[in-house]
Order: sequence, then structure tokens, then C-alpha cells
Amino acid sequence: MILKNNLYTNIYINNLEDLKKLKPLMEVSNLKINKSQIARELGVDARTVSKYINGYTKPTKRKCSSKIDKYYDVIKELLSEESIL
Repeated sequence: MILKNNLYTNIYINNLEDLKKLKPLMEVSNLKINKSQIARELGVDARTVSKYINGYTKPTKRKCSSKIDKYYDVIKELLSEESIL
């Protein structure tokens, strides 16, 4: 038995976030993509393309704390209206 699949899909990749759309297609249809060509068109490295295809999302918030966080209570006390008078 020969199965013939004519699947025409237009997927437009305009930024790195759109790359995660390719992963399900690659798994189901045994699709091979040219990561180097996508990288050239987006102006990034091919390893970055691979990373985003595998589901990487850019962190929205930094994990590090501010250098003045441990002095926050002292600063708050010095700037309060009670200390000004």
C-alpha cells in the first residue's frame, strides 16, 4: 500500500517566536528544514534557530535582585516624612 500525501501549508516565519510552529510539522510529516537559510533571513545564528524550534522562549523578567534591595528599609526610613522633620 502506498500512501500519498499532498499537504500544502504556508507557514510564514517573520520572527523567532514563529519558529515553534515548525516543530509539530517536523515531527508528524518528517519535514526537513534548512536552519541556515532561516537564520540568514532572520539575521541570527543557526543554533538560535534550533533553540527556538525546540520551544525556547525569551525570559520576560530578570531573576537577579537589585543591589539596593537589602537597604530598602533604611532608605524608606530616611526618606519618610518623619525623618525630614
